[in-house]
Amino acid sequence: MKNIWYYIMRSYIKIGLFFLHKKITIFGKENIPKKGAIIFVGNHQNALIDAILIPTTTNRVIYFLTRASAFVNKPVRNFLSSLNMIPVYRIRDGISTIEKNLESFNQCFEVLKDEGAIQIFAEGNHDIKRQIRPLKKGFARIILGTLKKYPNLKIQIVPVGFNYNSHLNFPSSVSIHYGEPILANNLINIENHDVRFSKIIFEVSSALKKLTLHIEDSDNYDEIIHKLNTAKVDYTNLDEVNKLVKNIKVTPSKLIPKENNFNWLTPIHLIAKLNSIFPLLIWKYLKSSISDIVFTNTFRFALITTLFPLFYLIQTAIVYSIFNLKYALIYLVSCILIGVISTKTMTVNQ
Repeated sequence: MKNIWYYIMRSYIKIGLFFLHKKITIFGKENIPKKGAIIFVGNHQNALIDAILIPTTTNRVIYFLTRASAFVNKPVRNFLSSLNMIPVYRIRDGISTIEKNLESFNQCFEVLKDEGAIQIFAEGNHDIKRQIRPLKKGFARIILGTLKKYPNLKIQIVPVGFNYNSHLNFPSSVSIHYGEPILANNLINIENHDVRFSKIIFEVSSALKKLTLHIEDSDNYDEIIHKLNTAKVDYTNLDEVNKLVKNIKVTPSKLIPKENNFNWLTPIHLIAKLNSIFPLLIWKYLKSSISDIVFTNTFRFALITTLFPLFYLIQTAIVYSIFNLKYALIYLVSCILIGVISTKTMTVNQ
C-alpha cells in the first residue's frame, strides 16, 4: 500500500515538473543499476526541485534524506515519512538532536541492506553557484555504518549532475546527468577507515565535476558567469558550456550576445497570463517574501501543483453553472493546452 501511495505521488509530482520546466533532458540513465543497494549523490543548486527530479526520472523507489526542520509536527512528519523521507539533523538544529541521527542512519542501513536506494546531497546545503562545493562526510558515514553491519553487501554510488539554464526564472530547462556507478566497497576500509573519508569524497567529487558545470576559478567566477550569460549559453548543454569555460580566458572580454528571435506565440502566452491573473498575483506577493532565492522554484512548483489547478477547477465550475458541461469541459481542456504551449515555448531569461 505504501508503494502505491509513493507511485501516485510520484506521478502527480511528474506532472508538476512537466509544467514547471520547459524541457527536462536525461543522460546516462543506463548507468543506474536496476537492482542492488544504491546511494544517489547529486549537486545541490535548486532546493526541493533537485530532490524530486531524481525519483521522477528513475525507476527505483528512493528514500530521501531531508533536513529535520521540515518535520514540523506529527501530521507533516507522517506525510513526509509516507513519501520515504528520512529526517537528518544538523549542528545548527542543536547538539542534542545529533543523537537522533543515529536512528535515521540505522534506517538507512536497513534500506541499503534490503538493496534499496537512497539519495543525498553531499554538499550539505544549496547554492545557485555553478560549482561543486566541498562534500560532507554524511554519505560516507552511512556507507561505513552499513558495511560494518552488513560486510558482504555491495553498495554502488551513482553521481548525479543537475544543469539548469536558469535557477530562478520560468520556465527553466534542466539536464540531468547520471554518472557511472562507483563501488563504495573499494573506497572504504571497514577495519581501519580514514576518519576524513578522503578517498571516497575525492572520487565522488571528481565524478560530480564531470557531470555538471564546475567553475573552478572562484576569484573570477562572476566575470565568467557574466560572459556566459552575455553569450546566452545553453547551460543544459554540458559539452558546449564546458568547452566555452575551458577557453574563457582567451575569448574577448565582451562576447557577442546571441540575438533574441521574436516569439510568434507571445499572444498565447498573454492569454495564459490573463487566464491565470489571480494565481499570478498571489505568486507575485509570495515571491517578494522568499528570503532564500534558491527556494524560488520550490515555491513556484508548490503553486503549480496546488493553487493553479484549484483556480482552473473553480473557473470551470463557474462556466458550468453559467452555461453547461460541454462548455465547461472545453474551457478546462483549453486551460491545459494553453498552459502546455506557454510552458514549452516561452523564452527564458538567464
